[in-house]
Amino acid sequence: MPLFLTQLVAVLGSSTGSTAEIGEHAARHGSDLLRLGFTVDQVVHAYGDICQAVTERALECHAPITTDEFRTLNRCLDDAITRAVSEYARGREGSLGSRRGQREHRRFCCTEACEA
Repeated sequence: MPLFLTQLVAVLGSSTGSTAEIGEHAARHGSDLLRLGFTVDQVVHAYGDICQAVTERALECHAPITTDEFRTLNRCLDDAITRAVSEYARGREGSLGSRRGQREHRRFCCTEACEA
């Protein structure tokens, strides 16, 4: 998540406001979290926690967040969540498909062995 914060600062400081790098990193992050056994809820909540932490830290430091900055934060988080969850789901579907294929192969082998 530290990389997300670094990328967020870059987006806030740029004139284009591109979130492409955030999306790419979030996709890898979603895949990593699936591999580590996290649930999709935990993937989403990790990004929600960032929003909470950023806004709480701004309050503690008496650093107001402008409306545009908050919109940018939300856009970055939305993009990151979308990419992380999409990649998580793609990996999960691939994993489930692979398991399904293995079960079908075993079933086929058992059927062939029984018929022999």
